[in-house]
Amino acid sequence: MNAQEDWRRLQHYIHPRRTQDGRGLSSDFWLEDEDPGEIIALDEATMAELGIDPGELARKMAWAVELSRQDQHYCKTFASSRFTVSSAYYRMSVFCPLCDGASGNGELLVIDNVTDEELYFPSLMPHLVSSHHFFESPRSLYRVEPAAAHRVLRHFVIPDEFVYPPQRRS
Repeated sequence: MNAQEDWRRLQHYIHPRRTQDGRGLSSDFWLEDEDPGEIIALDEATMAELGIDPGELARKMAWAVELSRQDQHYCKTFASSRFTVSSAYYRMSVFCPLCDGASGNGELLVIDNVTDEELYFPSLMPHLVSSHHFFESPRSLYRVEPAAAHRVLRHFVIPDEFVYPPQRRS
């Protein structure tokens, strides 16, 4: 079965939401007293310990973003037999703080319908994970825990032909 054909748009819309309480958390990628290099090193150690491939994790997140950006799914909720994905996109963009060029302008919620586990992430997260192994500060409202992302997305099926990051033309 083609992974893309398995998805159907739902009539009702579920707005992406964070499952944790956001009080006391920052909207910044990291705070002044934090070193992004240290955050990255800790996340890389966690991924190595758990056997998480950051490229594959980012690819699964990117597939959810790709699905949500299709015309019929933009700012909508859609589902497969195992997952529900909801997205919201905005008119402003957030740019990667670690390099030039990458940006995101949305947020997604992926729900594993079997386990009821949820993963909330900004649309910039696939780039942050694949290019920088960065999941944002533990004190950031938009932080994604590598173990939680892996746990929710471990059964998320993506087409073999989906390439992420996209290949740049020479």
